[in-house]
Amino acid sequence: MKLFGKKRKSFFGIALGCASMLYAAGDEMTQLDIVIRDFQPNHPDFENFSEEYAGTYDGYASGELDYLKERKGQYKNLYMEPGTKQNYVGYDMAWYSKASYHKSCGNKASKTGARVGQDGLPMTINTFLPTYLQATSTAAVLEYGECESPDSRFPGLVQRGFKQVTDTANVRGFVCKGGATNWANEVYYTPGMVQSHLLFDVPADGGDYDMYDGVHIQKAQDLCDNEFFHQWFADDASVNYRINTTMDIYKDGDTKYYVYDYNYNNGGYSPLDSIDPTTRQWSGYKSCVKEVQTHIPEELRDELACKQFGPQSLSIFCPPYEYEYANTQVDYMKQNTYGLCQSWLTNGGPRAVQSLTGTGNSAAWDAAQNGGALGMQHLRNYAFTMMGYAKFKYRKSNQTPNPEVFQFAGDDDMWIFVDGVLAVDLGGNHLATPGSVNIKTLADNNHGCHEGEPLANYTNCQGADANGWADNTWHHLHFFYADRQSDGSNIYIRTSLAEVAPSRYGQPAVGSVTVTMDENGQQKVSMNLNTSLDEATLQKLNDPSNPSPAILVIREIDNGDGTTSKVVYAYYVTAAVQGASEGASGIQYDFAGELRDLNGNVITTGIVAADKIAFNFPYNEELFGEGKVDDNYSPELWQQFASWSTEMSKYGYKVTSVSNKGVVGPPNSLEDWAKTQFIPNTKIASFVLDDEIDRPDFTAQSNLLTQKAKDNGGKLPTDMTAELQIVLVPKDCGAGPGSCGNGGNPLDLKEDYKKAFSLSDGNMPGNASASIVGGLNGAGLCYAGGNGKKSSVESCASFSYPVSGPFRINIRVFDHLGHFVNQYQKKVEKEDLQSVFGTGSSESACVNPRYGETGAAWVTAKVYPVSQNGRLLATGPYIYQVTFVLDEYSPCVVVGEMPQNGTVPYTRQNDTYRFGYRRAKAKK
Repeated sequence: MKLFGKKRKSFFGIALGCASMLYAAGDEMTQLDIVIRDFQPNHPDFENFSEEYAGTYDGYASGELDYLKERKGQYKNLYMEPGTKQNYVGYDMAWYSKASYHKSCGNKASKTGARVGQDGLPMTINTFLPTYLQATSTAAVLEYGECESPDSRFPGLVQRGFKQVTDTANVRGFVCKGGATNWANEVYYTPGMVQSHLLFDVPADGGDYDMYDGVHIQKAQDLCDNEFFHQWFADDASVNYRINTTMDIYKDGDTKYYVYDYNYNNGGYSPLDSIDPTTRQWSGYKSCVKEVQTHIPEELRDELACKQFGPQSLSIFCPPYEYEYANTQVDYMKQNTYGLCQSWLTNGGPRAVQSLTGTGNSAAWDAAQNGGALGMQHLRNYAFTMMGYAKFKYRKSNQTPNPEVFQFAGDDDMWIFVDGVLAVDLGGNHLATPGSVNIKTLADNNHGCHEGEPLANYTNCQGADANGWADNTWHHLHFFYADRQSDGSNIYIRTSLAEVAPSRYGQPAVGSVTVTMDENGQQKVSMNLNTSLDEATLQKLNDPSNPSPAILVIREIDNGDGTTSKVVYAYYVTAAVQGASEGASGIQYDFAGELRDLNGNVITTGIVAADKIAFNFPYNEELFGEGKVDDNYSPELWQQFASWSTEMSKYGYKVTSVSNKGVVGPPNSLEDWAKTQFIPNTKIASFVLDDEIDRPDFTAQSNLLTQKAKDNGGKLPTDMTAELQIVLVPKDCGAGPGSCGNGGNPLDLKEDYKKAFSLSDGNMPGNASASIVGGLNGAGLCYAGGNGKKSSVESCASFSYPVSGPFRINIRVFDHLGHFVNQYQKKVEKEDLQSVFGTGSSESACVNPRYGETGAAWVTAKVYPVSQNGRLLATGPYIYQVTFVLDEYSPCVVVGEMPQNGTVPYTRQNDTYRFGYRRAKAKK
């Protein structure tokens, strides 16, 4: 299944488990889940202006000091008394006391850290990466600087980008035309700030790992102002607020790449701000997902959910000391920012923020208000960290001719992990710096699957061998990003990952669908969704007086002439109940309603196995305008979508998630629709035919079994101490279709039929027939009635179960003192059932052929009243320990009139019974 397709109409469409692409109005796109933690700029690790550090903290030589005074004038520091040494290196005493931290930040001034080459590779070996990722650059050093825009529409526009690159496969983002820059600095970063392995919480129940709240990045050493690193990517209500949202990455024209690009040249990356696209002014907060706020005490969750500190920064370089270029500095629109900077400093500077109680304004807010349009153009909510997550499928076929990549370029700290192991290390406060993940390289080297790596024993490494990752396995990409400086935020992501699992925080998508039926024949439709639905959607869906066609159902029907066609129905929902989170499988919802066609007729079958399910959406002219079609769907299906979309529009809403993202179109293709599973109600608790003490005489049969035991070394084989009677349940049990089973379910027989199908007299109701597995010479030994006994009294102890496929049964018999009497063991395979009954035709809705008319059988184990050596039991009480096992399989079962591909989970039933036994004197 392709995640990225050719550019076409605009819509969203995803399906849990099959990972389709997402679409939005205007362009194709994919979504990554991101968790943002909003800090204030006065956090100790933020707004330290480390890139301006120069010289040593032991003071300047006298000549250097005189030179600085002559050239720049006496530095001014709003936080210190004038004339002190600290004024020459900037900031305040708290900043000054961390000299070793600042000096460890890789930049041109400090000459620490590591430089990057023009091919995007580090110029020195990074030993924190696996050996196969330790390639180094052979090119000249990469530089980043300021240049004039090459776009003639914006003469004089100031832009920033890389001065020159030699390999555009590794270096992405804006590149200055012809390498011409007004100024450019060498690109450095700070390696080794974090440990090479993520830490994962191991689920106590052995289930799926929580890739959001159960993953932790850990500091390796004190470098580049990371003293409080443990707070950066963790929920801590004392210093940060958590915001769950998505990163929407759009298709790059007709290429296979998807690009996310916010930089100095287009206003910067501001995921917490709503920005007017025309004026570029701050206009409000962005919304977030209110779920998973587990770090907030329950009594405060409504108050604090999605809370943000708001804009407390300006996107200009404005350190609290006399900056050499302060009065000439301009923004990307060539607007001088000196006055705005001075206003900010006058109001308190970058670290003067609103109090935690929410009182007072930040210095940035006051400066922006005083600065008019220019101030509001630069007002931003910076000082945040972000964890991003994507689950992607590795396919070997997608690595040729060009391997899949996940590329990044940006300023400030960035680390990328795949399967919990570091793949890109770009720590520190730095200029825009590139990094790249090559999926083929990771796969070929079994990245994340070596002993001692955190997910080496998880599902991503199943099947990995000397050739690398197994084909079609799912893998986990986490990236961690910190925006710690106010002067701007650059982030560039370019990816060609072909299959990405649906976003938890994106628009609603249907994953797995399970249909069960109660004893009255009423359907229960359970769906796992990738995200929670918002309250308004739930209220609409729970209005039985106004049911809406919120769910689309595609069904393949037989035309009666050897051909099939696809019809689209709608499930009119009358109730929707949110259940528990199923972890990586999504969030369960139970729906009630009825299935209708486009003429309003009720489809009595309801949703059945093999139906394809997705959410409906309001009519969109962009999709269904005159002459518009979709290459992935037939014109007939597309027209039906348009009709149901029009019907949905009448109800005035769309299915929306708690992140305020609504469904606006169908899934990418038919294979991306969720498929329905039918789970038959097997009710496997055994049925006991009778508990009579007096049993018909079994002496003659015992004599045959005794001889059989002598022929077998003195003991009966364990499959010879009982016989199986298997009755294939007919469609018509004598009183009309479906009448033998509750709700038309042949695996949930009514009590009278359980009894009739368990008897040994062969007088089956309707057209049912019985076959014996076991016995002697292919004949059954057990019988009912005889010598005046009631016809319902059996000579053997009978235990019955419904089946629709292979099973195992084990029965151990003991006397009342606990002495072993006999044991029966039998395993019935699919081939055994076929040899007895053959198979019916394979239905279009079924994976496997069905047995007979209904695909259901009633099996009765009839235990002979003999010991293991074949001798007749003595009068007395006996204990029967019965174990019945169904292995997981997918049978074809006819419920009512509809063949369905059922899903029966592995089931083990253990029962213990106590029966008395006294044989009659007369023989049969």
